[in-house]
Amino acid sequence: MIKKILLKIWRVLPLWLQVVLSRYIRPLFHVFAAAVIIDEQMKILLVKSTYNRFHPWGLPGGGLEYGEHPEEAVAREVWEETGLRVDVEKLIMIHTFRQDQVGMYYLCRITGGTFYPSDEVSEFAYFSLDNLPDVRMFDRDLLRRLYQILEHELT
Repeated sequence: MIKKILLKIWRVLPLWLQVVLSRYIRPLFHVFAAAVIIDEQMKILLVKSTYNRFHPWGLPGGGLEYGEHPEEAVAREVWEETGLRVDVEKLIMIHTFRQDQVGMYYLCRITGGTFYPSDEVSEFAYFSLDNLPDVRMFDRDLLRRLYQILEHELT
């Protein structure tokens, strides 16, 4: 309940304040893991976050807990956000944002579960690269890079 309230408050804060507060909450190096899930038509699964006012769509995933392995984190985050269970197949890409944030992107496959909206995610869908929903411009470029890697590896 409290998490839901805090996420609603977070959603209305300006981006600059979110960045400052994120630094205060997690002042050290931030590492996150994201799931890259592709369907048979090479469409990528994106989730719609409840706490982002602008550009709410993105990959499922989140920050690592202290002592947590990135592969465990990505599976946990997908489960918490969507109710879907995934197998982590392999690391696709590591990307550094600024000097203090690293994203690890894993190719995953859904193995079970049923989608349900959570405090963080209201819906999910598969999208082709040329028909992406409202994602940040940076994420659009990142999705293109991931797509290029996957096309090369899966064909």
